[in-house]
Amino acid sequence: MKISMTDNKHPLWVIPVVFLSVVIILFAIRGNGRANEFRWEMGISERTGFSILSVNVGNSDLSCQKYDWKLCRKDVEGRLTENIARLKPDIIAFQELLAPWQCEKTQETDPEKVCYDEQEEPQVRRLLGDDYSIVCDNHKHFECTAVLNTAGEIIGCPIGSHCNLARTSPIDEGCRDRFSISAVTVKLRTGVTFDVVNMHPQNITASCRSQLLRKAFLEEVPEVAIIQEAKVLLIGDFNLDPWRDNDESFIVWQQIFQAGWDGQPYQYHSGIAEKDPPYYTFKFVIKKTLDFAVSNFATGQIIVLGESPGTMRLDGGSGNDHRALFGFLEFPP
Repeated sequence: MKISMTDNKHPLWVIPVVFLSVVIILFAIRGNGRANEFRWEMGISERTGFSILSVNVGNSDLSCQKYDWKLCRKDVEGRLTENIARLKPDIIAFQELLAPWQCEKTQETDPEKVCYDEQEEPQVRRLLGDDYSIVCDNHKHFECTAVLNTAGEIIGCPIGSHCNLARTSPIDEGCRDRFSISAVTVKLRTGVTFDVVNMHPQNITASCRSQLLRKAFLEEVPEVAIIQEAKVLLIGDFNLDPWRDNDESFIVWQQIFQAGWDGQPYQYHSGIAEKDPPYYTFKFVIKKTLDFAVSNFATGQIIVLGESPGTMRLDGGSGNDHRALFGFLEFPP
């Protein structure tokens, strides 16, 4: 039987609608498949230092706005948990975690959101399990640093514990208090001791970002001396792009980088160390390399998961608006 394209049972709009539906279904299937993949190629045959991961886990989902854009979706939390377990880094720097107190003030009715369930343990512990010591900033508890129990410890916090005692630079009045620069002292099993500075200064106002950077690194007598060791590693979401920005905070960062620490120069382990110009780590409305790592004592390269060749995103393909950093750092002879 011949069917006319103008038959009332088969109007012309049916074909594009059916085609679009098929495309959407195929895209969804492809997306779900990619979410379950996680591959990386480091090209390193032996480890004599430590592995490190840095990830801003904030959600770009509009429904996370009432959570101050923190990690509010269960599906994203689940994928991050699986992929972190596969990597099992020795050291992890988190930014924009959901703090336990946020769920206490949220009446959540969406079962897909984290705060729908009782928070029997903090989100950072759900992401890591019992294998890590965790220390968060002593202000809002949005930024946390963790050390694998078998790799070492965080000085001042019992191994395997969760403490909110990271040394945190104070926020100037008039600046957003949801950001911080904080530090912990890590002692590896090998005996090497150094400070890890978890970077997350203000994202909008360059003047506030600059003030916090100065307080943390340039004041001769800082209100809070966040760095206490000669060896120091700075890693996280700096909210500035040294290769593409040219604002006040960029100038302050250049001063910090060029000064080094304790007589030793800083060097990049990510960003321009991997590719010139660097891979983007933030791709939401704008594209910039806001996440990177420098130290004054280590060697090695850190890559951008989901951007560097042979790698997949830590969130499995969707959820976080930042790309995570991962790599191995070693101690020069």
